[in-house]
Amino acid sequence: MRQRNALLVTAAILLAASVYVNFFLNKSEAKVPREPLYSIPKLFDGWESTDQAFPTKVLENLGVDEYLMRRFTKGKESVWLYVGYYKSQKEGAMPHSPRHCYPGSGFNPIKNDTVTIPVKYPGVREIRPNRYVFAKGAEREIVIYWYQSRGRVIADEYVEKLYLIRDAILRNRSDGALVRFSMAATAETEEPATKRLLAFVSGFYPNIPRVIPD
Repeated sequence: MRQRNALLVTAAILLAASVYVNFFLNKSEAKVPREPLYSIPKLFDGWESTDQAFPTKVLENLGVDEYLMRRFTKGKESVWLYVGYYKSQKEGAMPHSPRHCYPGSGFNPIKNDTVTIPVKYPGVREIRPNRYVFAKGAEREIVIYWYQSRGRVIADEYVEKLYLIRDAILRNRSDGALVRFSMAATAETEEPATKRLLAFVSGFYPNIPRVIPD
């Protein structure tokens, strides 16, 4: 058994080395047509929106090739949408997980799981992204996020890395994006706010694959 495990580990190391040499050093990636992020509709189901710009230092830390930070509002409610798109991840640029970013702003995770969200998109009936609730005192930030990974919605960042290697070998691609929706709430309004955010994501999802190609 130990010998078998050692052989499997060795094979995995050799595979990773092969991917690095053949793809990450030598190959130019396949070009896939897509629409720009700003083409995502600004009006959605009675929600209006405005775009926000990141400072240069933030963009340098993110390493994105293209991004969208958009605030949708309806009455007193707001939903934030962030999409960070990477044309290639072969040189180390890759999405930053919100679970690492929010604690830096003083918000600590108090709940996290994956949720099933029904969607209407050709070939897709539902998606299973991450749901986090971050807290700072009585403040709450409800966050739904996933990795839009060459036709897949992936919650787990390690699973995404495995698919990255697979697609690098079989499809000559390492493009992808982080998609994040968030809504502010309080301890008292957390549950109804979560339901509204999930409903927003459910209806809005078909706009995402159009700009993040399969």
